[in-house]
Amino acid sequence: MKDTSQYVTPIKLLEELGIFDPREILLEAIAEHCGATIIYEPLEGCEARIIGFHERAIITVDNRASRPRQRFSGAHELGHWLRDRGKVAFACTEKAFFTEWSQDNPEQRANRFAADLLLPEFMFCLRAAQREVTFSTVQDLANQFETSLTATAIRLVEHGSFPAMVVCNDMGKRRWFIRGPSLPASLWPRDTPGSGTVAYDLLRGQAWNKGPLDVYADQWFQYPNAKRHGVREDSVRIAPHTVLTLLWWKDERPLIELDELDERE
Repeated sequence: MKDTSQYVTPIKLLEELGIFDPREILLEAIAEHCGATIIYEPLEGCEARIIGFHERAIITVDNRASRPRQRFSGAHELGHWLRDRGKVAFACTEKAFFTEWSQDNPEQRANRFAADLLLPEFMFCLRAAQREVTFSTVQDLANQFETSLTATAIRLVEHGSFPAMVVCNDMGKRRWFIRGPSLPASLWPRDTPGSGTVAYDLLRGQAWNKGPLDVYADQWFQYPNAKRHGVREDSVRIAPHTVLTLLWWKDERPLIELDELDERE
Protein backbone atom coordinates (compact mmCIF):
# COMPACT_ATOMS: atom_id res chain seq x y z
CA MET A 1 0.00 0.00 0.00
CA LYS A 2 1.19 3.47 -0.86
CA ASP A 3 2.28 5.64 2.09
CA THR A 4 -0.14 8.58 1.95
CA SER A 5 1.45 10.56 4.78
CA GLN A 6 2.88 12.90 2.15
CA TYR A 7 1.18 14.17 -0.98
CA VAL A 8 2.24 12.42 -4.17
CA THR A 9 1.56 14.14 -7.49
CA PRO A 10 -0.40 12.29 -10.18
CA ILE A 11 2.63 12.18 -12.48
CA LYS A 12 4.70 10.57 -9.72
CA LEU A 13 1.99 7.98 -9.18
CA LEU A 14 1.93 7.10 -12.87
CA GLU A 15 5.71 6.88 -12.97
CA GLU A 16 5.82 4.64 -9.89
CA LEU A 17 3.26 2.30 -11.44
CA GLY A 18 4.92 2.29 -14.88
CA ILE A 19 1.85 3.69 -16.65
CA PHE A 20 2.57 5.24 -20.05
CA ASP A 21 -0.61 4.68 -22.08
CA PRO A 22 -4.19 5.89 -21.47
CA ARG A 23 -5.46 2.29 -21.54
CA GLU A 24 -3.23 1.52 -18.56
CA ILE A 25 -4.78 4.20 -16.31
CA LEU A 26 -6.83 1.74 -14.27
CA LEU A 27 -8.30 3.99 -11.61
CA GLU A 28 -9.37 1.27 -9.19
CA ALA A 29 -5.85 -0.21 -9.09
CA ILE A 30 -4.26 3.23 -8.66
CA ALA A 31 -6.63 3.98 -5.79
CA GLU A 32 -5.75 0.70 -4.04
CA HIS A 33 -2.08 1.62 -4.40
CA CYS A 34 -2.95 4.80 -2.46
CA GLY A 35 -4.91 3.01 0.26
CA ALA A 36 -8.39 3.70 -1.10
CA THR A 37 -11.01 1.23 -2.35
CA ILE A 38 -13.52 2.38 -4.98
CA ILE A 39 -16.98 0.84 -4.88
CA TYR A 40 -19.99 1.53 -7.11
CA GLU A 41 -23.54 1.78 -5.80
CA PRO A 42 -26.55 4.12 -6.11
CA LEU A 43 -26.10 7.49 -4.41
CA GLU A 44 -28.64 10.19 -3.68
CA GLY A 45 -27.72 13.87 -3.50
CA CYS A 46 -24.13 13.44 -4.66
CA GLU A 47 -22.08 11.84 -7.40
CA ALA A 48 -19.37 10.46 -5.14
CA ARG A 49 -18.19 10.48 -1.54
CA ILE A 50 -15.17 9.44 0.49
CA ILE A 51 -14.77 8.32 4.07
CA GLY A 52 -11.27 7.75 5.44
CA PHE A 53 -9.97 6.27 8.68
CA HIS A 54 -6.28 6.01 9.55
CA GLU A 55 -4.55 4.49 6.50
CA ARG A 56 -7.62 3.38 4.56
CA ALA A 57 -10.43 5.08 2.68
CA ILE A 58 -13.61 4.01 0.93
CA ILE A 59 -14.65 5.95 -2.18
CA THR A 60 -18.23 5.40 -3.27
CA VAL A 61 -19.23 6.40 -6.81
CA ASP A 62 -22.75 6.51 -8.21
CA ASN A 63 -23.13 3.41 -10.38
CA ARG A 64 -25.81 5.09 -12.52
CA ALA A 65 -23.40 7.65 -13.97
CA SER A 66 -21.60 7.18 -17.28
CA ARG A 67 -18.21 5.49 -17.14
CA PRO A 68 -16.25 8.72 -17.91
CA ARG A 69 -18.18 10.50 -15.15
CA GLN A 70 -17.52 7.61 -12.75
CA ARG A 71 -13.80 7.71 -13.49
CA PHE A 72 -13.57 11.45 -12.98
CA SER A 73 -15.65 11.29 -9.79
CA GLY A 74 -13.45 8.52 -8.41
CA ALA A 75 -10.24 10.35 -9.30
CA HIS A 76 -11.67 13.54 -7.76
CA GLU A 77 -12.30 11.75 -4.46
CA LEU A 78 -8.85 10.17 -4.61
CA GLY A 79 -7.49 13.71 -4.89
CA HIS A 80 -9.33 14.57 -1.67
CA TRP A 81 -7.79 11.51 0.00
CA LEU A 82 -4.25 12.46 -0.97
CA ARG A 83 -4.54 16.24 -0.59
CA ASP A 84 -7.13 16.76 2.15
CA ARG A 85 -6.55 13.72 4.31
CA GLY A 86 -7.39 14.16 7.97
CA LYS A 87 -10.17 16.65 7.24
CA VAL A 88 -13.92 16.04 7.18
CA ALA A 89 -15.37 13.48 4.81
CA PHE A 90 -16.34 14.75 1.35
CA ALA A 91 -19.59 14.19 -0.55
CA CYS A 92 -19.26 15.84 -3.95
CA THR A 93 -22.15 16.84 -6.17
CA GLU A 94 -22.25 16.76 -9.95
CA LYS A 95 -22.09 20.57 -9.97
CA ALA A 96 -18.66 20.55 -8.29
CA PHE A 97 -17.20 18.58 -11.19
CA PHE A 98 -18.00 21.20 -13.83
CA THR A 99 -18.19 24.49 -11.93
CA GLU A 100 -15.23 24.32 -9.54
CA TRP A 101 -12.24 24.97 -11.79
CA SER A 102 -11.05 28.50 -11.06
CA GLN A 103 -11.34 29.19 -7.32
CA ASP A 104 -8.56 27.87 -5.10
CA ASN A 105 -10.52 25.51 -2.86
CA PRO A 106 -10.57 21.76 -2.09
CA GLU A 107 -13.01 21.02 -4.92
CA GLN A 108 -10.92 22.84 -7.50
CA ARG A 109 -7.76 21.09 -6.31
CA ALA A 110 -9.49 17.71 -6.45
CA ASN A 111 -10.69 18.46 -9.99
CA ARG A 112 -7.14 19.37 -10.98
CA PHE A 113 -5.79 16.19 -9.43
CA ALA A 114 -8.31 14.12 -11.39
CA ALA A 115 -7.42 15.86 -14.65
CA ASP A 116 -3.68 15.40 -14.07
CA LEU A 117 -4.17 11.73 -13.25
CA LEU A 118 -6.59 10.77 -16.03
CA LEU A 119 -5.25 13.15 -18.71
CA PRO A 120 -1.52 13.29 -17.97
CA GLU A 121 0.25 15.99 -19.92
CA PHE A 122 2.93 13.72 -21.40
CA MET A 123 0.27 11.45 -22.92
CA PHE A 124 -2.23 14.13 -23.84
CA CYS A 125 0.03 16.52 -25.75
CA LEU A 126 1.04 13.86 -28.26
CA ARG A 127 -2.58 13.09 -29.09
CA ALA A 128 -3.79 16.70 -29.12
CA ALA A 129 -1.04 18.19 -31.30
CA GLN A 130 -2.37 20.22 -34.26
CA ARG A 131 -5.97 19.24 -33.50
CA GLU A 132 -8.75 21.80 -34.01
CA VAL A 133 -10.15 23.33 -30.83
CA THR A 134 -13.68 21.99 -31.17
CA PHE A 135 -15.90 19.66 -29.21
CA SER A 136 -15.49 17.09 -31.95
CA THR A 137 -11.79 16.98 -31.06
CA VAL A 138 -12.61 17.03 -27.36
CA GLN A 139 -15.00 14.10 -27.71
CA ASP A 140 -12.42 12.05 -29.61
CA LEU A 141 -9.78 12.70 -26.94
CA ALA A 142 -12.29 12.06 -24.17
CA ASN A 143 -13.03 8.67 -25.75
CA GLN A 144 -9.33 7.82 -25.86
CA PHE A 145 -8.79 8.72 -22.20
CA GLU A 146 -12.31 7.76 -21.03
CA THR A 147 -12.72 11.15 -19.37
CA SER A 148 -15.34 13.85 -18.92
CA LEU A 149 -16.02 16.51 -21.56
CA THR A 150 -15.21 19.40 -19.22
CA ALA A 151 -11.84 18.10 -18.06
CA THR A 152 -10.83 17.16 -21.61
CA ALA A 153 -11.84 20.58 -22.99
CA ILE A 154 -9.72 22.32 -20.35
CA ARG A 155 -6.80 20.07 -21.20
CA LEU A 156 -7.09 20.87 -24.91
CA VAL A 157 -7.09 24.62 -24.19
CA GLU A 158 -4.10 24.37 -21.87
CA HIS A 159 -2.02 21.88 -23.85
CA GLY A 160 -3.25 22.08 -27.45
CA SER A 161 -1.44 23.67 -30.38
CA PHE A 162 -3.60 26.79 -30.85
CA PRO A 163 -4.60 29.88 -28.82
CA ALA A 164 -7.90 29.10 -27.14
CA MET A 165 -10.11 29.60 -24.11
CA VAL A 166 -12.82 27.59 -22.39
CA VAL A 167 -15.70 29.40 -20.68
CA CYS A 168 -18.39 27.97 -18.42
CA ASN A 169 -21.66 29.90 -18.16
CA ASP A 170 -24.00 28.74 -15.42
CA MET A 171 -27.53 30.15 -14.99
CA GLY A 172 -26.78 32.69 -17.73
CA LYS A 173 -23.63 34.18 -16.20
CA ARG A 174 -19.94 33.32 -16.45
CA ARG A 175 -18.97 30.85 -13.75
CA TRP A 176 -15.33 30.43 -14.71
CA PHE A 177 -12.95 30.55 -17.64
CA ILE A 178 -9.50 29.21 -18.42
CA ARG A 179 -7.30 30.78 -21.07
CA GLY A 180 -4.56 28.99 -22.95
CA PRO A 181 -0.94 29.91 -22.19
CA SER A 182 -0.50 31.98 -25.37
CA LEU A 183 -3.45 34.32 -24.72
CA PRO A 184 -2.88 37.84 -23.31
CA ALA A 185 -3.49 38.04 -19.56
CA SER A 186 -5.80 41.02 -20.15
CA LEU A 187 -8.26 38.94 -22.20
CA TRP A 188 -11.33 38.34 -20.03
CA PRO A 189 -14.70 37.14 -21.36
CA ARG A 190 -17.84 39.14 -20.72
CA ASP A 191 -19.99 38.29 -17.70
CA THR A 192 -22.70 37.11 -20.10
CA PRO A 193 -22.28 36.05 -23.74
CA GLY A 194 -23.70 38.38 -26.39
CA SER A 195 -26.94 37.68 -28.23
CA GLY A 196 -24.96 36.80 -31.36
CA THR A 197 -23.39 33.71 -29.76
CA VAL A 198 -24.40 30.07 -29.78
CA ALA A 199 -23.99 30.04 -25.99
CA TYR A 200 -26.65 32.75 -25.65
CA ASP A 201 -29.16 30.59 -27.50
CA LEU A 202 -28.21 27.41 -25.65
CA LEU A 203 -28.62 29.10 -22.27
CA ARG A 204 -32.17 29.96 -23.30
CA GLY A 205 -32.94 26.54 -24.70
CA GLN A 206 -33.15 27.84 -28.27
CA ALA A 207 -30.31 26.06 -30.06
CA TRP A 208 -28.92 22.58 -30.39
CA ASN A 209 -25.85 21.13 -32.13
CA LYS A 210 -25.02 24.18 -34.26
CA GLY A 211 -21.38 23.18 -34.34
CA PRO A 212 -18.38 25.55 -34.56
CA LEU A 213 -19.28 29.02 -35.86
CA ASP A 214 -17.33 32.22 -36.47
CA VAL A 215 -18.72 35.07 -34.35
CA TYR A 216 -17.69 38.66 -33.73
CA ALA A 217 -15.21 38.91 -30.88
CA ASP A 218 -17.18 41.70 -29.19
CA GLN A 219 -19.90 39.15 -28.45
CA TRP A 220 -17.45 37.54 -26.01
CA PHE A 221 -14.93 40.27 -25.17
CA GLN A 222 -14.79 43.99 -24.56
CA TYR A 223 -11.52 45.42 -25.83
CA PRO A 224 -10.62 48.02 -28.49
CA ASN A 225 -11.47 46.89 -32.03
CA ALA A 226 -13.24 43.73 -30.84
CA LYS A 227 -16.06 44.54 -33.28
CA ARG A 228 -13.62 44.15 -36.18
CA HIS A 229 -12.29 40.79 -35.05
CA GLY A 230 -13.65 37.29 -35.15
CA VAL A 231 -13.34 34.20 -33.01
CA ARG A 232 -14.52 30.64 -33.60
CA GLU A 233 -17.05 29.46 -31.03
CA ASP A 234 -18.15 25.94 -30.23
CA SER A 235 -20.68 25.63 -27.40
CA VAL A 236 -22.47 22.68 -25.81
CA ARG A 237 -24.96 22.33 -22.99
CA ILE A 238 -23.51 20.12 -20.23
CA ALA A 239 -26.37 20.55 -17.73
CA PRO A 240 -29.87 22.08 -17.90
CA HIS A 241 -28.60 25.60 -17.14
CA THR A 242 -24.89 25.23 -17.85
CA VAL A 243 -23.08 25.79 -21.15
CA LEU A 244 -19.43 25.07 -21.92
CA THR A 245 -17.79 27.08 -24.71
CA LEU A 246 -14.54 26.71 -26.62
CA LEU A 247 -13.17 29.90 -28.21
CA TRP A 248 -10.42 29.47 -30.79
CA TRP A 249 -8.41 32.10 -32.64
CA LYS A 250 -7.59 30.69 -36.06
CA ASP A 251 -6.32 34.17 -37.02
CA GLU A 252 -3.83 35.26 -34.34
CA ARG A 253 -3.43 38.85 -35.55
CA PRO A 254 -6.02 40.26 -33.08
CA LEU A 255 -4.09 38.65 -30.24
CA ILE A 256 -0.87 40.23 -31.44
CA GLU A 257 -2.62 43.62 -31.57
CA LEU A 258 -3.91 43.13 -28.02
CA ASP A 259 -0.45 42.14 -26.78
CA GLU A 260 1.01 45.30 -28.33
CA LEU A 261 -1.72 47.41 -26.77
CA ASP A 262 -1.03 45.89 -23.35
CA GLU A 263 2.66 46.66 -23.71
CA ARG A 264 1.97 50.31 -24.56
CA GLU A 265 -0.27 50.69 -21.54
